[in-house]
Amino acid sequence: MAEQKPTPQLPTGNASVWHGISENFSFHSSPESFIASRVLDYQKANPELLASRVVIRAKILNRNVAVVSSHAQITQVLQSAAGSEDESPAYVAGAAYNELMAPFFPSPNLLLMDGQAHSCLREEWEKRIHHVPETLQPLISRLTRAHFASLANSSETDLYKSLKELSWKILLGAFLGLRSEEEAFPVVEGHQETLLRGQFSLMPVNINTGFWHSPRKKGVDAKTKLQQLMSERLQEDRSKCPFELADECIEDVAKHCVLFTSSLAAKALASFMTAAFINLYLFPGNERGLVNTLRTLVDPDSYINALKSIMLETERLSPPIVGIMRRSTKENIISSTHGHPDVLIPEGWDVWLYFVGGGRDPAAYGETFNRFLPERYISSDIPPGFAFGAGRKTCLGQSLTRQIVMSAAQACLDMRLTMAGNISSKGVRGWLGWDDATPEEWAVDMKQLPAQRPSKPIQVRIGYERRP
Repeated sequence: MAEQKPTPQLPTGNASVWHGISENFSFHSSPESFIASRVLDYQKANPELLASRVVIRAKILNRNVAVVSSHAQITQVLQSAAGSEDESPAYVAGAAYNELMAPFFPSPNLLLMDGQAHSCLREEWEKRIHHVPETLQPLISRLTRAHFASLANSSETDLYKSLKELSWKILLGAFLGLRSEEEAFPVVEGHQETLLRGQFSLMPVNINTGFWHSPRKKGVDAKTKLQQLMSERLQEDRSKCPFELADECIEDVAKHCVLFTSSLAAKALASFMTAAFINLYLFPGNERGLVNTLRTLVDPDSYINALKSIMLETERLSPPIVGIMRRSTKENIISSTHGHPDVLIPEGWDVWLYFVGGGRDPAAYGETFNRFLPERYISSDIPPGFAFGAGRKTCLGQSLTRQIVMSAAQACLDMRLTMAGNISSKGVRGWLGWDDATPEEWAVDMKQLPAQRPSKPIQVRIGYERRP
């Protein structure tokens, strides 16, 4: 007779209000340390579950939150969030994000929509955007070449800061036709930075005293200015936008351009490129990182497949956005394995899907779950990480973001660019999957909100290979 599985249980953890106040700051300071410390506490109390990635209960922004960090359970929640024509989604994005994001991104937008409304609008946007990655490849290559050419043979450069500048050039150039020398360029960038500060303010209230505005109030005002600026720019010259624009869709495109060119998008892209370029040029064991290995591949298909594998492995270990939220619309059960109790998620709870944990789950990736293996994704049966989510609400920008990073990398390789530097911080090496790092080392050396990046500058020297 098969052993009966235990009754589903609430996630383990503390849920008091006063404890929740301290957890807000602890989580905001370092999600990695926040989550890992609670998993470690659970494992100390249950040593037989050393390899377990349990669902953790927390109190964040006065909400009951279930933190999910196993690959299978994240996949389960994202698939349950799809819904259908006959069934409402078990988990939704809109309710989870409305307080944090709705005031800053004009409605309706895909990010905060769910169910059939999301499916219908997404279908329209997939038609608008499907050709964009390939169309923008020449622009990405040109901007990358010009950017790095200006840095070559100069003094040391802060890699993340430099790649954030390149990310702004690419995003504003791609979606608005803006060049960095135009007057509107720093205006848009400044408004987007103000919007982001308001969105991630720990004091989420609108205050206007006449002589002082809260960060949230400033962020909402910046959103209004951005939407007006983008609408006017698209009305004046539709060719500056990569989408085919009819009169009735200009406002919709302008609203989504606020999202596509957000500071969060620029920082996430810079985070992804930073990890990818460090892996390409500074991966230990090779004189020039992985560049020389790639150049030994004469066959074009082998070269592209190897480069894609490096990018996918970078996504898996170092996703720019550490996780996303969903709101439980009913009493849901998250299945567990190995005889563990299933997890009960009450209606109204938030579920935080921790992509860093899911991408490093030994159940999905085996003994090398925590190691960067550049060749891992040359095989097609390896489960992907979660840098762009999964399921029907997979990030609409997934293909474009991958194309940007691939095109930028190829441009640098074609230029015979060199990059010299030293990655010594344990937390950064852990983020990359080069070495193990404790939660404390990760917390000291990495910032994780709003996008992952090293806390201290990664200084590199840019140059060109000497011709024989």
